[in-house]
Amino acid sequence: MNHFSIDLIPFGFDDYEENTVLPAHDLILQPLLFKAKECYIYGLKKDTDLFNKCIDVIDWSHNKYKLNLRKEVIKGYESLWNATGWRRGSIVVFIDLEEFMNLNIFSFCYDPSIWENPNSGESMAAIRFCKRKVEKDKVIGLCFSASNGIQYMKLYATEDILKSLYDKAVNESLNSNEDFLYKSRKKRRNLPK
Repeated sequence: MNHFSIDLIPFGFDDYEENTVLPAHDLILQPLLFKAKECYIYGLKKDTDLFNKCIDVIDWSHNKYKLNLRKEVIKGYESLWNATGWRRGSIVVFIDLEEFMNLNIFSFCYDPSIWENPNSGESMAAIRFCKRKVEKDKVIGLCFSASNGIQYMKLYATEDILKSLYDKAVNESLNSNEDFLYKSRKKRRNLPK
């Protein structure tokens, strides 16, 4: 096992627009990117609306774009994170293990799982780069889906670390069926006084 997947939004919650602000932006992405070492976008096509929206926070870096983490890259850029259907490619984030463990983000994630085909929905170049950097620098690699946007992320780490991260995710994460962050609240009835 060299990876596992964990949902950032509950299964079945897909009724949102690409520019929608979601709880995952503030509860998961914001803390991750605040502590991240680096963040890259694979497959973002030039001369698209999405590219033009992000031009002030990205720099070209060896066949990929590097996200400038010294700038705000979430608020106002929700469409970058929510984009689906390969409109922006895979996003890869690298963070030190200790920093990641201190974030406690699993308590806002859903349904960790191990996939038979980890390359599904991802840029192959992004996966190769992520695996190499994880082994070389002993960091955590997080890959956000090119095809499904912010629905899930895949975690890559060295084998000695990944099992404990997976166990932590299983123990701390939410179950999609018991979600309280994304379900619309029922209106309270107006009872007579």
